[in-house]
Amino acid sequence: MYPKPHSDDWVNQKGLPLAHRMIKLFHVLPPAADEVKQTKLTDRMIVFKEWNQALFLYPFALLPFAVRYFYYHYVSTEMPSYMTMWIIMTVYTLNFGLYWVHFLKHLSRKYGYFNGAHGRDTIPFSEAHKVLFEVLSGLTIRPGLVVMCAYDPKTPPSLSLWFPLQLFVFTLVEDFFYYWAHRICHESEFSWKLHRQHHTTKYPTMLLLGYAGELQEVFDIFGAPFLTYLTFPISFDVFIIWMLIHVSIQIHGHSGVRLHHGTVLTGPFLVPLGLELVSEDHDLHHRHGWRESYNYGKQSGVWDTLFGTKGDRIEGYSENLDWNQFVY
Repeated sequence: MYPKPHSDDWVNQKGLPLAHRMIKLFHVLPPAADEVKQTKLTDRMIVFKEWNQALFLYPFALLPFAVRYFYYHYVSTEMPSYMTMWIIMTVYTLNFGLYWVHFLKHLSRKYGYFNGAHGRDTIPFSEAHKVLFEVLSGLTIRPGLVVMCAYDPKTPPSLSLWFPLQLFVFTLVEDFFYYWAHRICHESEFSWKLHRQHHTTKYPTMLLLGYAGELQEVFDIFGAPFLTYLTFPISFDVFIIWMLIHVSIQIHGHSGVRLHHGTVLTGPFLVPLGLELVSEDHDLHHRHGWRESYNYGKQSGVWDTLFGTKGDRIEGYSENLDWNQFVY
């Protein structure tokens, strides 16, 4: 019943249940290992630089602010209600998530997977309902949290020139809460029972980011960002930008795409210090970890480095990186 390579062979069956048909309809299953570029561990790895990522992310992340700004200044100063804004942002987040999944599918075909000789895990028939429900829940609850915490229909849209720094600090704080919750899940016998299901996938793919126990998902989706907002409040427009880019990080962190892929939220500040986190780090956390593991952070390498839980990379070490190519 657990994810493994080729466990999605049900996709060609007829008379599938609704959840399976939805997964098939939106073409969100990852490409099989034989459909992507074949790579070796020693092949040079292309760096997906932060400014390069920004070309694909920031037009979508900034669009909600741009629309709100235009609406407020040129249409009406009466902004949508809380419920209306939640619905709008939920629909937008679902579409953005779908876009990013398809973009990563394109990248996987072009650049291959980590540990390319091994296939990536896929969704068994019995787990499709759970995976679909948790993905849709995550993409619905996240915008709801942002609206609940930071939205005010009476406040005009605004974005400071300091918003990249605000995003960076907010992300580091969120990663601190996530790091300790994640580490405790591995080091505490009781908490491990809540987390172990997520580690039954050793080679995760995009949809498997939500393959976990319910309590863990609640903390990941709601708990850590909410505690972060209480610690370091940010405006609604900055919070929306953070949430959308955060969704992209969650997806690409489980995609297995063989790129040195960091994040625009922290990378520009941390790369010069050698403290950035890239997708291989979390891939190794799954591949080589069970209850004893490493690389507990999800947004940066700061806390793993500070507390001594950072692991060495196998394919993305510095001498094996290609900084000269452009991802398109």
